Amino acid sequence: MTHITDRSGTVTDNGGTTDQRVQTVAGRVMNPAGADASTFDGSVFVVHNGNRQQVTPTPCTMGDCQPGEWEFTTDLVLNSGSNNIQVVVEDSGGSQVGSSSTFNVNANIPARDLTITLTWATDLNDVDMHIYDPSGNEAYYRSLGGIPGGNLDLDDTNGFGPETFTMESATPGEWTVKVRYYSTHGVTSEVPVTVRVSKHEGTPEVFYHTFTAEQANSDDTTNDWTVTTFTMP
Repeated sequence: MTHITDRSGTVTDNGGTTDQRVQTVAGRVMNPAGADASTFDGSVFVVHNGNRQQVTPTPCTMGDCQPGEWEFTTDLVLNSGSNNIQVVVEDSGGSQVGSSSTFNVNANIPARDLTITLTWATDLNDVDMHIYDPSGNEAYYRSLGGIPGGNLDLDDTNGFGPETFTMESATPGEWTVKVRYYSTHGVTSEVPVTVRVSKHEGTPEVFYHTFTAEQANSDDTTNDWTVTTFTMP
């Protein structure tokens, strides 16, 4: 059971068209551990045009919940044109145990010069993306619109992401992307991090890094990962 809405709450129909770039994907999934399990023994992913975005399920609280049903919600930034969206459930061993039908949504929105997306593979903790334009302007959690004409959509402080920066007309010159492990919020494991950089909505260039719990240091830049420096024409 899955539905997609824009930020005004208007439903985006399967096979339909929207002029809103940010959509909320929400729905319910069955717990692979069964109806009586108190924890979700598996993983839920929203797959958007082939890119997997992990989300956090919580116990279903609506009046019509079925035994073993959990719910989720996450924001998604659409590409201009065709968007294919599917929800996939895996068990604790990584085997797929369920999936939704594929939603096909056409986004009637301008193409973007630049899209940068941060995700990480652990729940509850806080990882931040810092983006610097050629003039030295910075977009980050305290200044989501710190780069004129660009937008960092949100500050995800409790796991997985995504945090997505978009800009329709990117300033020519040298850009830099960095990632900081802000807070563990009690997470002790290593944190695999992925950053995708897409220019002109082409195939993303993908970068990987792993933080340790000891590298979480709030606003200290010591352990920053410099993801990439690139030039926009």
